[in-house]
Amino acid sequence: MNHQPECQERAMRTTLLLALITLVLLSSMSEAAPPEYIAMKTGCPMVMDGILNEPAWQKAKSVGPFSFPWDTFWGPKQQTEAKILWDNERIYFSFTCEDKDIWALHYNHFSAVSYSDCCEVFISPVPEGKERLDYLNYEINCIGTWLLGYHAPSRGKNFYWKDVSGIEIGRVINGSCNYSADTDERWVLEFSIPYSYFHEFGATFPPEDGQVVWLNLNRCDHIVNQYSQWSPNKEKRSFHSPEDFGKVIFSTKILK
Repeated sequence: MNHQPECQERAMRTTLLLALITLVLLSSMSEAAPPEYIAMKTGCPMVMDGILNEPAWQKAKSVGPFSFPWDTFWGPKQQTEAKILWDNERIYFSFTCEDKDIWALHYNHFSAVSYSDCCEVFISPVPEGKERLDYLNYEINCIGTWLLGYHAPSRGKNFYWKDVSGIEIGRVINGSCNYSADTDERWVLEFSIPYSYFHEFGATFPPEDGQVVWLNLNRCDHIVNQYSQWSPNKEKRSFHSPEDFGKVIFSTKILK
């Protein structure tokens, strides 16, 4: 009896099964890999006014669409465009936030600004070693109210950072604030952080070409219960998860 067709069929099934397993593994690895972003150096003066008309902002790439890892939101998803730049003195962040109903519930600094329309930067300045999970969180709402936290488990420290004199903030609201009878368009936030904050962690700044930091960019849209972020964290349901931060690589290529 000729068993050749049967053997060929079995071999084909085995090959297809192995191919399927490989695809599943590759897909799993792809989902697990943190996102990466190359932060370019700005070669033009930067004014923190929320307008984003500097040539460097115009040329900088977005980090990409934000993820909505927790299925808690109401209504259509409202996207965020974020960018990062740097120079010899500071690192710069911009957020352009789609928003049909803009709200700010907190006007006092170090209040619960995340219960307003708010953007956040959580950054680990030291890329490796026991300090890798130490981070600063900058939380700023749509009217410029801020909260700054310091989390250093390697040192057993957690506290609010009271001195924010070096941080520059600009914001623009295209629409109204705290008025639901109309339809808003967007709000824009930009701010810069001097490197002195990172020196507290023992980090070396300004960065060299190819230097890495781990960070996440988050947005709270509390009125519709939407929470989105650049590097998604599906398990902890918390922005305070430095192990899930994305990778930012500094480039000395100048945008101007």
